[in-house]
Amino acid sequence: MNNPIKLLISGADMGSLIASCALRHDFHESPRQEDRFHIYRIEKDTLTMGDVDACDLSGIRYAVNATLHDNEASFAFDEKCKEQGITVIHAVNLGKAAFLAVEKPKGYPFSEVVKKGTDDFRCSLGKYISQYGMFWQMPVPWIDEAIMHYSKESFPQLGIGAYIAAGYCANILANLAEGKEVKYFPKFYLSPLLEEI
Repeated sequence: MNNPIKLLISGADMGSLIASCALRHDFHESPRQEDRFHIYRIEKDTLTMGDVDACDLSGIRYAVNATLHDNEASFAFDEKCKEQGITVIHAVNLGKAAFLAVEKPKGYPFSEVVKKGTDDFRCSLGKYISQYGMFWQMPVPWIDEAIMHYSKESFPQLGIGAYIAAGYCANILANLAEGKEVKYFPKFYLSPLLEEI
């Protein structure tokens, strides 16, 4: 590929895994697969408004928000990207599961997941997943149990959730790069480690 796609990944720990997966996705098809993406990084799990203001988006085609989504700066990053016409992929570690949402520049805002109140971001996200599942008559019992269990604290950040998110994110990025269809928010990807079929 002569013109690699410029990709910006925010997030330290999970961001590193996503970058590694994106660079080596479909490695069996081409020894030069790493040419698909040119990756820029913001290696912080919690962004500041200064980080967002200093972020250069020149030529960036896709952005990944793998931060903790624990303050307004994380969502300001999304808005800055969207104002520049950049699609944003949200990757969230839910312990033994991963949640991913692809946000169109002019699409439904991912920040709607967080309602004003005292909930931790992941608990708010869990409630969104649960309500979405109930609406479409596809309940997600394990998320309901997790919300009850972690109502006073955050979902744990386990390594397995980060790896699941990184793999899914690399697949979504490859599909976007190849012009294949992806689900856009308010639809999402949810992958628990073990799922009954």
